[in-house]
Amino acid sequence: MTKTPDAADAPAKGGEKPLLSIDSAIFKNVRVSLEARLGRTEMSVEELLALKPGSVVTLDMKMNEPVDLYLNDAPVARGEIVAVDDSFGIRILSVADIG
Repeated sequence: MTKTPDAADAPAKGGEKPLLSIDSAIFKNVRVSLEARLGRTEMSVEELLALKPGSVVTLDMKMNEPVDLYLNDAPVARGEIVAVDDSFGIRILSVADIG
């Protein structure tokens, strides 16, 4: 079985080395950290200092709004919150284009 060359395998112009595709095998085991952001709020320092166990902080997102997943402060996917055993999870609804 022969592999069909893609743009990353093609010789580069001017003697430059070709760029690796993000889906190249070299990147497959690189660990990254994703962050799910559930919403924001603004409050005064006085309100912040008044927080105690049992206080509720209301965020600017509604219960049915999708949650964004971030990689290094860049949004890369959007999904909905789901329960996974005793944890929260995100069911992916859309993913950013890689290219």
